[in-house]
Amino acid sequence: MLPRIGSIYLSIRRIFEDTANFSASHSPIDPVKVRTGIDRIHLETALAVHLHGNFRKTAEALNMKSATVNRRIRDLEFQLGTQIFERQRRRLVPTRSGLIFLRRCAEILKSFHALVESVRRMADGRAGQIVIGYHGTFAHEELYDILLNPDPGYPDIRHIPFELTHNTMDEALISGIIDVAIVRGNPVTLSDKTAPLWTERILVILPESHPLAARSFLQWSDLINETFLISGYDPSTAIQKLIEERFSSVGALPNVKVHYVGGPAIMHMVGVGHGICLCLESILVHSFSGTVVRELSGAAGPDYVTSFACWREDNPNPALSPFLRALLHRYPGRNSV
Repeated sequence: MLPRIGSIYLSIRRIFEDTANFSASHSPIDPVKVRTGIDRIHLETALAVHLHGNFRKTAEALNMKSATVNRRIRDLEFQLGTQIFERQRRRLVPTRSGLIFLRRCAEILKSFHALVESVRRMADGRAGQIVIGYHGTFAHEELYDILLNPDPGYPDIRHIPFELTHNTMDEALISGIIDVAIVRGNPVTLSDKTAPLWTERILVILPESHPLAARSFLQWSDLINETFLISGYDPSTAIQKLIEERFSSVGALPNVKVHYVGGPAIMHMVGVGHGICLCLESILVHSFSGTVVRELSGAAGPDYVTSFACWREDNPNPALSPFLRALLHRYPGRNSV
């Protein structure tokens, strides 16, 4: 199953990496077939003559001899098979065909300059794209901002959100499908570099007819006899371990049922009385019929889950370093571990 998932993810990644918007059907061009004998220096010289109006001023501007300018224009006209300049009142002006040629030359050189500059910006990390893996809802304001809003300091680094199940995050990082993973909870199996970001309260979702729904907050000891519903697409093992740790202090074993449906389906199952579930506070932007949300406290107060950024240190993407600098600057005092 996983190799097939990986191949699908890789295909999507390749589509996103097509920064020049070329179709995948375009094949490499054979330079011999488009060779004209005209060099870029011929185009630059012709544009300079058009700007300055004579060979002497052009030679001074290009720091070369007038004879060299003259020769390059003659070579260019020979390759084109037509005259591109004519003398009018002691000034060189383009012919009709020459003016069309010069206009297109200017467009070509501007495009070439923009191409070179964009490649340089991508090479030093000032431009490019970051594919950000995440799981579950991104309703949390911090996650929403990271996924969808480029950092103002790096406006040319595009953020591409990529939703994954929690158990495929590691594979996606190792294979290079994603550059960064944003995960909730301890990322012990993910990548070789992690940094804590924000924390969220753990809440409990109950059927609105549940006897505990009348209380404004609950403790773990209140939930000993409850059935916990967990989505298999969430970090179910970590959630189950968390519940077991909380119950171990009172010598109880939780009743946990894992269902391979999404989080919203779990909420609806709670609403019809199949059990209860845990969620993070970012889920509060949604409402699910037949349920109520209550704050959950441990011995030391409200329980929290930390979200982490995870990445590979050997990731070759030049845009990763500025992205991480901006991300870690946003959460001062949280060092990578």
